[in-house]
Amino acid sequence: MLLEPATMRKLDALALGARRAFTGASKGEKRSRKRGSSVEFADFREYNLGDDIRRLDWAAYGRFEKLFLKQFLEEEDVDLTLLLDTSLSMSYGEPSKLLAAQRLAAAVGYIGLKGFDRVTAANFDQTLRNRFAPARGQGAAHRLFNFLEEQTAAGSAELAPPMKRFASTVQRGGIALVFSDFLLPEGYETGLKILASRGFEVTAVQILSREELEPTLVGDLKLVDAETGELREVSISSRLLQTYKKKLDEHTNGLKKFCRSYDMNYLLVPSDIEVETAVLKLLRGEGVVK
Repeated sequence: MLLEPATMRKLDALALGARRAFTGASKGEKRSRKRGSSVEFADFREYNLGDDIRRLDWAAYGRFEKLFLKQFLEEEDVDLTLLLDTSLSMSYGEPSKLLAAQRLAAAVGYIGLKGFDRVTAANFDQTLRNRFAPARGQGAAHRLFNFLEEQTAAGSAELAPPMKRFASTVQRGGIALVFSDFLLPEGYETGLKILASRGFEVTAVQILSREELEPTLVGDLKLVDAETGELREVSISSRLLQTYKKKLDEHTNGLKKFCRSYDMNYLLVPSDIEVETAVLKLLRGEGVVK
């Protein structure tokens, strides 16, 4: 089970956050650019014959002797897309990076479904694999959980081709979360920019294992690349570990800087962190949920 009932009860108080307004397909709980019938005031305009007289601003009429209509923001649903990297490198760690990604995606998806947002999901390695058809409502939560739990690690990862494929199949933007270790030989820049150019508010959730963040390996070892099977013999010393840590910091800071420069959210999540902590502190701190 990806989420315990006690965890879901804590998530019940949360909603998806978005920095900008989206145009939805039906009424929901997110601000839209459209003028509608919510309680949030947007603007005034002059009255035209046929307008709803219940929205006339009589106070303005008293001051200007002209009829003005109050306009309010429409509230619509938002598309939430969960994109999981299921390449072989995600199987590393205890718990694995993939399991951490599945739990986090389940938590965010549950929050979206409960808020009647339109939730979809997909997994990828070098290409886009399986997809969870768009759904709304808390009743779809277990179908989403089952879909996420069924995805297994395989293949090598590449971001640009699957994101290009995904972007070609959607009709509108929304919120997109990419769960990956972002250890991508071909880079992450093009893939993330494809999502942003398609109108998505992108959040890069970088998941790394504790052993990758704080390695304890020492001595003469044979290391095997999880995705390519390439074997390399190395003598790990404290100096080599310092060099590794410096390179890792450069990589994570580079991803964070890239995301900030393109108005994307970025989170670094250790795979052994409790899902509640990740959602309530990290995701909420970044404004992904509120």
